[in-house]
Amino acid sequence: MAKKCPPCDCKKGLPLWLGTFGDLMSLLLTFFILLLSMSTFEKQKIEQAIGSIQGALGVLEKGQMTEVMPPKRIQALPIQQNVDTPEAINAFASMITEYSEMTKISDGPAVKMEEAEDGFILSIPSELLFESGSATITNKEGILFLKRTALEINKLSNDMHIKVIGHTDNDRLRPTATYKDNWELSIARGVNVAKMLLEERVNPARISAGGNGEFDPVASNATPEGKAKNRRVDLYFFSVSKNEEEIKKSQKNSN
Repeated sequence: MAKKCPPCDCKKGLPLWLGTFGDLMSLLLTFFILLLSMSTFEKQKIEQAIGSIQGALGVLEKGQMTEVMPPKRIQALPIQQNVDTPEAINAFASMITEYSEMTKISDGPAVKMEEAEDGFILSIPSELLFESGSATITNKEGILFLKRTALEINKLSNDMHIKVIGHTDNDRLRPTATYKDNWELSIARGVNVAKMLLEERVNPARISAGGNGEFDPVASNATPEGKAKNRRVDLYFFSVSKNEEEIKKSQKNSN
């Protein structure tokens, strides 16, 4: 007769760690099912990927072709590095503030500055420089401002060039005026401002002058205020690279 096994003290049921392990596996399965349900597949892309793998392994079936898309070319824009521009903007902004406080400009358009694509523009109202219909600089405050401007220009590197451009409103000149039209007047004003900067020892190779007459307004000529804003001389500061300077020198030498 078989002997009976002695009673065992083991607890009935699974071990506790096995239940925890089963819960973990269930959570992982749920997680991957969730990822699968959130992903989307495009049949054409899957077929192209499979075809590319088969072609690489040398098992591409006859008649099946995969379209290999060439990589898109990314054209990088040239980066123009101009170290002096931020310092120049700050210097001229401080100069304008000091000049406005010193001369108490309040009854007319003030000197303004705005950033341009590759530099900045210093806009001087004609009333601070010229009499009506004249291109002769007679205003003492305007002369003082141009002298201070020349000092700041001389502090900048030679890569910073300046275009002096005169502007007018659309009012016709008197028949007895010195200049035939607004275009001639604006050119004469731009040239005279440039000459004053040259008298203050600004390098002539860095300055060019001209005028746009009434054809580049910044405000409407329908009001006196707008006309006052359009009567101005713009000093356009921009950076010229060394390569461009060498090209200009070579062109001058060839001529």
